[in-house]
Amino acid sequence: MIRDPVVAGMFYPSDPNDLRRDVARYVNDSGRSPDPLVKGLVCPHAGYVYSGAVAGASFAVAPEEVDTVVIVAPAHRYPVYGASVFGGEGYRTPLGTASINSVVVQRLNEMGLKFDSRAHSSEHSTEVQVPFVQYRWPEADLVVIIQGDSSEQFSGELAGKLDDVLSETENVLMVASTDLSHYHAESTANEMDAKVIEAFVNGDPSRLRDVLAGREGEACGGGPMLVLMNWALANQADDFRKLEYATSARASGDTSAVVGYFAGAVAGRG
Repeated sequence: MIRDPVVAGMFYPSDPNDLRRDVARYVNDSGRSPDPLVKGLVCPHAGYVYSGAVAGASFAVAPEEVDTVVIVAPAHRYPVYGASVFGGEGYRTPLGTASINSVVVQRLNEMGLKFDSRAHSSEHSTEVQVPFVQYRWPEADLVVIIQGDSSEQFSGELAGKLDDVLSETENVLMVASTDLSHYHAESTANEMDAKVIEAFVNGDPSRLRDVLAGREGEACGGGPMLVLMNWALANQADDFRKLEYATSARASGDTSAVVGYFAGAVAGRG
């Protein structure tokens, strides 16, 4: 089964030449360079006109050599119990079809993480990451996970399963897909988002949990962020970085009700 694009022409261009041009511009105009120590990214998942430049800053710092990209993203369109791992053969965008790492997927299935096609059929939070992957690493395989349970306990368990399954997989990059605060005045959004970003940069999953649980900050992909942080710390990657932050007002000019976008990375110490 190949998963066809559902938000091409809405969240990003449907014409492959336009899409490749835009993604290249977002990555190259970030002014950032690949870092071989980077193991994971935090990337937004809005329409590219709003968040493409922020996402480009994340993908720009990822290593040159990446063979498998694990995308962990929240569920927006269909309720997911636990998490659903995409079980098809490929993930198509206007840039072509990215193959799925079936070995990793099978091992996750054996650990109790199953595939519910309804969760993946119309989810944008995963799809918008794929053209960036295809631009940076045309031959890379994907593992696509939609996380429904964003609790600290489940996120830690999922990170542990990924740590076990990926231990023998070379050149892995993990992407946590998330936007931050939604529909507050920009001044309020900046304050809320700063607390989420601070918890990430400090490498403190418990603090991030507290910020989100106490509604001091918002992140629709809070669970994926916790998965990334726990997985990174288990793999001796504790250099958590803020790369870029913006709100939708940068594109729209409307500061009355914005969405926050954050680009982050986590790297080893060398």
